[in-house]
Amino acid sequence: MGMEELGTLDLSGADLSAGDFTPIPAGAYEVHVHEVTAVEVENDTGKLPIGTPGWNIQFRVDGGKFDNRVLFKRYYIPPANYAPEKRKISLGIFANFLIAMGYPQEEVTSGSFSAEPADWVGKRLKANVKVRPADEERGYDAQNEITTLKPLNVAVNEGSGVL
Repeated sequence: MGMEELGTLDLSGADLSAGDFTPIPAGAYEVHVHEVTAVEVENDTGKLPIGTPGWNIQFRVDGGKFDNRVLFKRYYIPPANYAPEKRKISLGIFANFLIAMGYPQEEVTSGSFSAEPADWVGKRLKANVKVRPADEERGYDAQNEITTLKPLNVAVNEGSGVL
């Protein structure tokens, strides 16, 4: 069906929040892993070598005013010959994500953990989210950034009154 066949449309019941990519307010949210996509570094940004593998994780907010809103976080696994201290930090950030989803720390850090991204879908977590301001120089609008992910039974920013 081409556009010329649409004729007059009744869009009076349209949900105008659909496709809303404006950032949600900073705070703590219950989320679940909605989708996991394998990615790799494509551009030479000077941070990680081209071809570095990783995962793009799409989270969805569970409940409240921002129910079903989408948040993203990427995790990369730097190569063994990458700067050792920076590699340890990247691996630690990813390991903390796995532990927050419920995998035992001993298993995750055993040296032979087998990751099955399909198993992550549906896992529920608490996400601490901030708003990264727009960067006009680089052409980015304001966007959300997940700063920490914790198991649902652990308070995020305890004492902050956010959650």
